[in-house]
Amino acid sequence: MTDAREIPPARSVVRVLAALSDENRFRIVELLSQGHADVSCGSIGKSLGLSPSLISHHLGVLEAAGVIERRKNGLWTHNRLRREELSRHLAVLERLLTPSA
Repeated sequence: MTDAREIPPARSVVRVLAALSDENRFRIVELLSQGHADVSCGSIGKSLGLSPSLISHHLGVLEAAGVIERRKNGLWTHNRLRREELSRHLAVLERLLTPSA
């Protein structure tokens, strides 16, 4: 039986950290974290001043790492931060900073 708070494997944590290591991807995550609604690719590009192709690339990296989920709605793609998943991965870093008993 697996616990939802189970510690993710190192490979998965490294993939999330690598995805967040790019300034533009970090800015996208910051933007998505500001609300609970889905954000369109166009809105992200407009807010951050990035081209559609660059936005698409960065969103693909974030999705592959499990940081965001993307949903097609007609011509638009909506993006949402996977808060629980991100929290689960970043908890590993917290564990590294907590002294063992």
